[in-house]
Amino acid sequence: MMMEQPTKKKAMLDTVIGPVSYVMDGNTFQMQVTHIGKHNKFPYSDYETIRIADRVVHNVHTPQGYQQQLNLNNQIYGKRVRCHVKHRDSYNRLVCTFEVI
Repeated sequence: MMMEQPTKKKAMLDTVIGPVSYVMDGNTFQMQVTHIGKHNKFPYSDYETIRIADRVVHNVHTPQGYQQQLNLNNQIYGKRVRCHVKHRDSYNRLVCTFEVI
């Protein structure tokens, strides 16, 4: 049985929780999914790439972009976060708001 994948067209209220394992740039990170919401409607992998919703950043190869990556890394790397999933983008990343817990 094929499971339905989340898309931008569907409203999502799912949550995923776990530690941040890698910060890619100022608005993208990878996390290990250790817990999922009780009422999640979609499946999630053990590791997911998260794109922070509504955060625009410079390219990581510019001084500003590198600083944004460092700032996010200092804020969340190795910490446990709760992500509120809005949708999955065309790169299969989860677009989320998040909080450190």
